[in-house]
Amino acid sequence: MHYQAIADDLRLQVQSGALAVGARLPSETKLASRYRVSAPTLRSALEVLQAEGLVEKFHGRGNYVRRPCERITYRGGEHFSGFRAAADGALQVSCEIQKVQASGAVSALLCVRPGTLLTEYLYLSRRGNWPQSLARVYVPCDVAKPRVPQGNLSPWGDSVWDLLADAGVHALSTTERITARVPSTEEAKTLRIPVKAPVMVVERTSTDADGCVVEAAYLLLPGDRTEAVFSTHARCETPDGTDPTPRRLPWDTADGKPCFLSTAAEGGVLSRIADDVEAEQTDTAAEVLAGAKTVLADSQAATHKLRFALARVTESLGDVLRVAQSRGARLPAPDDPGLSDAGDKAGDAESPTEVAP
Repeated sequence: MHYQAIADDLRLQVQSGALAVGARLPSETKLASRYRVSAPTLRSALEVLQAEGLVEKFHGRGNYVRRPCERITYRGGEHFSGFRAAADGALQVSCEIQKVQASGAVSALLCVRPGTLLTEYLYLSRRGNWPQSLARVYVPCDVAKPRVPQGNLSPWGDSVWDLLADAGVHALSTTERITARVPSTEEAKTLRIPVKAPVMVVERTSTDADGCVVEAAYLLLPGDRTEAVFSTHARCETPDGTDPTPRRLPWDTADGKPCFLSTAAEGGVLSRIADDVEAEQTDTAAEVLAGAKTVLADSQAATHKLRFALARVTESLGDVLRVAQSRGARLPAPDDPGLSDAGDKAGDAESPTEVAP
């Protein structure tokens, strides 16, 4: 008898309730005798059921029918739309941190030299006694100081972004790469899955406005109960069928090119960061303007002071002009199409006329 046929028969017994949850299967010797197969063939059949999450093997105790596992849904691409894992009272997430040196694979993700000192955040989620996911998040120590995350923890390690933000480092984009592989012996032991059972691995990197990688992560989820969901939002259009003007962000790329954000993403993490940066730029411009007025009022001001004031004013003027362009482009059009013409005519009527003496 082929091992797949044995697995099919045992699976049917589990699904029908003939083998109840928590029940111990007959010993491998007895099962091999019952199906008239060799021990290796019987073990291959049991490995199929173990990989499917129906049976769990405890060394020295035997094989037991496993409680059905709840499905795990990983929603990709939602980290930067304000999404955080919803609080789940039954899901417990723990986090441990330690300093490690960057290995070859991690150093390649973070674009740092091997041996660079990193902070490793190890997230383990459980539902009751059953592990659900394992996440390893890495942050270079020179990017942010190690600190234990507080509050409701996400199983995906999202709370590390809050620590980065507190340190003045903002992750503005993320790249996720999904692969499947067999777990290491340590990973299988932690997740309580067979060594030959596949795991889904989400390899994640986050970058700042300058394109520097500030965080890298490996998220491991058991392949027998995990699904990944990715949502693509339709392009937002105005009533006349045209695309709305994208928002001009208050910063440029490293090579001086402008950055834009779809207005459909208003209210998200990136949009709120842009609001904070614009507010800081306008406040700074007001301070620079006050300082420049003080320098100009000094008739004996040195040339280098005038040059410095002019340079600061020029820099702030560029920031404020960019903010004005961004906000002006997003202003609604006047309801009355003739409003602009009426304003022009009113202006003409108010202009002074020459009166003959």
